[in-house]
Amino acid sequence: MIYLSQGEHMRKSTVIRQLAAAGMASLALALSTSSIASAETVRAGVWQKDGHDFTIRTSASVSASKIATIKDPDTRVPCGGERCTRNNNGGNYTCWSGGPSDNDWLKVHWAGRTGWVAAMCVEAGRI
Repeated sequence: MIYLSQGEHMRKSTVIRQLAAAGMASLALALSTSSIASAETVRAGVWQKDGHDFTIRTSASVSASKIATIKDPDTRVPCGGERCTRNNNGGNYTCWSGGPSDNDWLKVHWAGRTGWVAAMCVEAGRI
């Protein structure tokens, strides 16, 4: 059996307490980072439908100003949460010649701005 002097015992218990505190801090950081990552992965968004470009507008109308036209098929545009906010009473649109038409719009966020996309002209889901 090994006996420690009073000073050695105090140093050993201080080191153990410091290691325990560091471990708990690391665990808390890992858990908070994990929660943030989880929240970010459950996000809705939109992307091209059938390879067709789509336009983000300032309001739910084809006459509203354009914020951007998305031409890259790999671009995902976030809605801002788990679901996209809908406006099913917006202006009427036709997606492309012979394509779908409706008046249903989805709220999105692009380049620091809030905009609207024609719902039938995009695919939507988790991004």
